[in-house]
Amino acid sequence: MVTTKLSAEETGGVLGITHFSAVAGERAPRHTHTLEDEIFIVEGGEVLLTVGDRTATVNGTGVLFLPRGIPHSYLVESETARFYVITTPGGFEKFFSETGYPVHLGSAAPVGESWSVDRTREFSANLGLGLIWND
Repeated sequence: MVTTKLSAEETGGVLGITHFSAVAGERAPRHTHTLEDEIFIVEGGEVLLTVGDRTATVNGTGVLFLPRGIPHSYLVESETARFYVITTPGGFEKFFSETGYPVHLGSAAPVGESWSVDRTREFSANLGLGLIWND
């Protein structure tokens, strides 16, 4: 589940903040941002993060800077994980609201609907977010 905590509209375009409550296997395939930098703050769980040619597992808590122009990815390795993604400038948070499925706390995606890499690529292209998929 991804929740927008602050949007570009609320910060004058300066940044966007989203919070993730993730499960094992959730991932972002290797990609590069051309428009914004990211700060990844893990507050619980085990997350494998790759930035450029460096890979590290954050177990528990940690912070990682993901500069624009550098390919990166993540994979949730624990049963659950919680983390924040801060982007600057803001605007990227709309990616999650557009590619996701609105749910109420504790509910799942609509029947027959699921996240996929292809769906993610399609939405990122349609939103003009400056994502380059590097897989």
